[in-house]
Amino acid sequence: MTLAAATAIAFAVVVTPRPAPAAPNDGCGQALAYEKAAANDSSTRQAAYDSAVAGLAANQRCNDPQMKLVNEAYLLSMRAPAEHDLKIGNWQRDLTRASMLLVQCTNWPGLRNTRAGIDCGTQKRYNDIIAKTLAATPAPAPTVSARPAPPTPPAGGSSMPLPRPASPIPSPTPR
Repeated sequence: MTLAAATAIAFAVVVTPRPAPAAPNDGCGQALAYEKAAANDSSTRQAAYDSAVAGLAANQRCNDPQMKLVNEAYLLSMRAPAEHDLKIGNWQRDLTRASMLLVQCTNWPGLRNTRAGIDCGTQKRYNDIIAKTLAATPAPAPTVSARPAPPTPPAGGSSMPLPRPASPIPSPTPR
């Protein structure tokens, strides 16, 4: 490698913007990152479920009461449909708790009549529709597929290990 090539690589490393690393105890930010992964429409139900579970665990370390409430409400809202489709957990309980938290969010003094409070009200209405739809729809039959991808980790990395569900079928690609 020439000196010019080494300098160009070093320069690229210095100038390339990097995301700020999450603080080790930044449970609020980690929960939010997992929430975004769980809400990704292209995620499988298993990946959405895994992200929601990891987000709820991270949210336990969130020291901001307002953000903790909002994160939990949205994460439960994401986990419930996945539970229904995967035939695990208690999706009705999760949606009921999420709806209760969303009502609190809409009335929270710092959130009332703000964009965040209005969004909580909108999510509450979506949850009501989802609850009716899921109650009327049987869970899909389980399908045999390759091992699901793990949830997307929060930006900046995470010190929390992510659960990897066991699969009876080996992965089609080497790891």
